[in-house]
Amino acid sequence: MLLVIVLSLTGTMYVAWQFATEQEEAYNTQRLIRKEAAVQRSLEYTLDRLPHTFQTKDIPVAFSDRICELADIHGMDIALYHPSGRLLTQSSLNDDVGAEISLTVDVLKALSASDERIQGTNYGAAVKVYWNVRDQQNLILGIVAVRYERRALESGGFRAFWSQLAPLYVVLFLGGMIVAAILSNGLVKNLRIIRDRMRELDPQEAQTPIAYTRRDAIGELVDQYNELLKHLEVTVEELAKKERDGAWRIMAMQVAHEIKNPLTPIKLGAQHLERAWADNRPDFEERLKRHCRVVTEQIDVLSDIAQDFSMLAAVGLSEMESIDAVSALRESVAMYEAAAPNVKWDCDGISTESLWMKGSRPHLLRAFNNVLSNAVDAVEKEPQPMITVSAYNEGNQLIVCVEDNGMGMTQEHQSSIFQPRFTSKKKGTGLGLTITQSIVNQMNGAISVSSVHEVGTVFTVSFLATE
Repeated sequence: MLLVIVLSLTGTMYVAWQFATEQEEAYNTQRLIRKEAAVQRSLEYTLDRLPHTFQTKDIPVAFSDRICELADIHGMDIALYHPSGRLLTQSSLNDDVGAEISLTVDVLKALSASDERIQGTNYGAAVKVYWNVRDQQNLILGIVAVRYERRALESGGFRAFWSQLAPLYVVLFLGGMIVAAILSNGLVKNLRIIRDRMRELDPQEAQTPIAYTRRDAIGELVDQYNELLKHLEVTVEELAKKERDGAWRIMAMQVAHEIKNPLTPIKLGAQHLERAWADNRPDFEERLKRHCRVVTEQIDVLSDIAQDFSMLAAVGLSEMESIDAVSALRESVAMYEAAAPNVKWDCDGISTESLWMKGSRPHLLRAFNNVLSNAVDAVEKEPQPMITVSAYNEGNQLIVCVEDNGMGMTQEHQSSIFQPRFTSKKKGTGLGLTITQSIVNQMNGAISVSSVHEVGTVFTVSFLATE
């Protein structure tokens, strides 16, 4: 609104100035024509009273005083020229500006071709006009040149017009400001309410619809917002239900996967123990003790899994203690050596008898079980399967590496291997390595994988060592 008022004022002033300029130009043109006609009649009147023997050479004597009189009366500079263009006499009202000494060739040609008046070049506000003066025999006696100063557009009159028009536009401008402020405040106030409610919007909390009774554009916006709130509440409730259901399904798959890993070597160990009993092996008692110890450890792991599930925790690490990582690693390797007798196990890389760290032994066993189980599955179809296990100190780090000569993985699989439910196995659930990573991270460790397709894979687990 304010911009329209300002543009209206500017447009009005521009149109008024243009109109005044055109009017002044028309006035100057008409005034020049009148003055030219008056000068021409005065010269003709004088010529009619001169004797017939009057010639061009007599012009300076006869018209010296007359042209000065005419110049004073009409406010114009008048000059008389010989037909050849040479100046004969002049009357200049402006001392700084005199008549031309001789006329230009262009002016003479134009005068010889026409008996009408010829307008010369304009010099600023001055206009020059030429015409032929003829005697009683219609012969060219001389050439008249008049110089007329056009009246400039007076800014005083325009300033008076502006001073009368400006107060009206000032009142309109102030009134427009007041009306605009009232309208915009009413509009912005409602928009701010919607903005504040959108800023405070929390999908986890119940939201109150905005109360707005007017049926206008703001009302339509409020109605859409209230409909969005209802839709958001329904959507959030559905997403929460799906998330809960998904969490229970993932938890069930996780528990099944975690239970399956310890049960498999227990079953295989029991079968080997049964064959040793049937064959009356002399080392049956030693095997029985070792298997009982392994079964006891794995039962503790299963107990921890059940406890974790009952507490709805993914891992359940709460208390840390100093544990021997090498002892836990050797125990897991011993269990899988018995479960996978066709695999060649190389444990020469375990360069020390003990590596102490902060953690939980049952959970560390679960992590090693998952890594070793993954390695055993990777070499299942290899003609000469081999798994190399190493453990050593590197500064303040405990490094455990498990390397297999399986088919390896592509770069895409390596970037997704620790994601939940990602698996390349036909019967896998894709949670084993996710759980392993969670266990290692909670014990302030790190796990990484390096693989070359059709060459093999290396899992590296590192922990902070303790003194």
